[in-house]
Amino acid sequence: MHFLFILIITLFAINQCETTSTQSTKEQERVISYPEVEPSQAYSECKIGYQIWMAENLNEPHFKNGDPIKQAKTAEEWKKAGNTRKPAWCYYNNDPKNKKKLGKLYNWYALNDPRGLAPKGWHLPNNSDWSIFFNTIQNLNRDAMALQHPEFIGDYPGSDVLKFHAYGSGYRKEGGAFSNINEYACYWCLDTANAYSANALYLKKDQFDLLWGSYYKSGGFSVRCIKN
Repeated sequence: MHFLFILIITLFAINQCETTSTQSTKEQERVISYPEVEPSQAYSECKIGYQIWMAENLNEPHFKNGDPIKQAKTAEEWKKAGNTRKPAWCYYNNDPKNKKKLGKLYNWYALNDPRGLAPKGWHLPNNSDWSIFFNTIQNLNRDAMALQHPEFIGDYPGSDVLKFHAYGSGYRKEGGAFSNINEYACYWCLDTANAYSANALYLKKDQFDLLWGSYYKSGGFSVRCIKN
């Protein structure tokens, strides 16, 4: 398995990720000009420090204004969406049975769309939000195991004590192949690393450190939102 451009850093080093908001964050601010519809479902929550996060992966088939997001089932559909910078989502292995537990995988273009991917009452995490998240976990003297569900990492002492309920949801490569279910949980950040990739949080099975890196925008990762 390979992650292109991945930069792995520890909790201590995550402070370096605080940067000024990129153009993607400005796009997020523009979504208030669009009408808002109710989320397709209610989401469970967990409180980490003063942040309230979704305790499950985003599972929305439409934008905040109600416009549908394309479901890309075939590798060709997924690759085309990335090449044309169009929003897309899928289930891991295109299996609807993964919906309840793993939610949807989205390409980064779905996050950057001005119609708004985050449901009403929520927002997408940027560099600053993730930095606070990392620092809070460090201040609580916790590690990555405190975020991971026992079904993912086994009956480890202290697993999922923060009720984040991370499963090994895997990811979808830019070419359309699925990879690393039950090995990695990968979560998008709204901010970019460069013209081709966006920042992301990685949780690796049986690894204590939270990993911060990046991946191609046309890849498919899970999404967690924060309460406004």
